[in-house]
Amino acid sequence: MKKIAIYALLISVVIGTLSLSALAAEQGKLERAAKNTALGWTEIPKAITKVTKDTDNPFMGLTVGLLKGIANAFARTTSGLADVVTLPARSQKDPVIKETMVDIGSEAKTK
Repeated sequence: MKKIAIYALLISVVIGTLSLSALAAEQGKLERAAKNTALGWTEIPKAITKVTKDTDNPFMGLTVGLLKGIANAFARTTSGLADVVTLPARSQKDPVIKETMVDIGSEAKTK
C-alpha cells in the first residue's frame, strides 16, 4: 500500500510539472498573439523609415516603404490573429512568422 501511495505521488508531481510547462507555453503564445495583433500597424512607419534611410530618397520611402509596411503589417496582424484563433490548439515552439519578419522585396547590398 505504501508503494502505491509513493507511485501515485510521483505520478502526480510529474503530471503537475508537465501541466505547468504547457501553461507557460500557452502564456507565451498568448503574449505573442497580443503583441502582433495590437502592434502590427507599427510595421508601416518602420518600413517607411528604413526605405528612406537605405535609399536616401524620401519619395521612395513614402511609396515603396508604405507598400512594404502595409504588407508587413498585414502579415504581422494576421499572424497574431491566427495565434489567437489557434490558442486552444496544442502550442508549437516556433511562431508562424518570426519577430524579425521577412523584409519583402529587399535586396542585399554588396560592397
